Amino acid sequence: MSRLSEIYDYIDSFAPFSLQLEWDNSGILVNCGDCVISKALVTLDITAEVLNEAIDGKYDLIVSHHPVIFGSLSALTEKTPAAICFKNGISVISAHTNYDLSPIGVNKVLAQKLNLHNVVSSNGSCFMIGELDKPMTSDMFSEYVSKCLSAHLRYNDCTKEIKTVAVCGGAGSDFASDAKKAGADALVTGDGKYHEFLDATDKEILLVSAGHYETEFPAVVSLCKLLEDKFKDIQFKVAEQKTDRKSVV
Repeated sequence: MSRLSEIYDYIDSFAPFSLQLEWDNSGILVNCGDCVISKALVTLDITAEVLNEAIDGKYDLIVSHHPVIFGSLSALTEKTPAAICFKNGISVISAHTNYDLSPIGVNKVLAQKLNLHNVVSSNGSCFMIGELDKPMTSDMFSEYVSKCLSAHLRYNDCTKEIKTVAVCGGAGSDFASDAKKAGADALVTGDGKYHEFLDATDKEILLVSAGHYETEFPAVVSLCKLLEDKFKDIQFKVAEQKTDRKSVV
């Protein structure tokens, strides 16, 4: 029977926790002991819905992409997700920027969703670069991204033909300049800010903001499959998570 430490070690083998960025907080964040794990949820975020599913389904473990303890959290209450997990005997492993930077992690899965070829990691950067089968106009490429990711997009005005594409799941719009220097015609990421779109236009690179959830969730599904294939004695499941996104028509 597989234990918590074995699952952590396996994730560490393809997404070393030592690779996480300085500001990150990946690792075993809720430790209920190195017990045998029988059921585990895999999720992007640990929301109230995910917690309810874990408790109702009697799960021993949640593997999340975004850390359950992060940023400004300075105290625990009975309503804090980490405290709820501990109270209910649910351990938590969070694999965030270490999984982003993994050769088979968030960016690689995003590149696969876009059917990019010759995908490589850019030296020391938080993005990967690949190539399309054939060049596209910026509008054609943006429509293509929308279909591949089932996403509503924001993108800047760019007249350049798109062939070489950089990808950075989540919040990666600030890497547009680096992507341009690395030879990319476009950067597909999750979040983009107003001034970053203006800057991208000035630098003649297409910046496509496809949504944080849309650019990272496929890697959650991939992570679940990796864990399922490795640990046959554990029941893994992708959590039923709402995106909390609403559209105004």
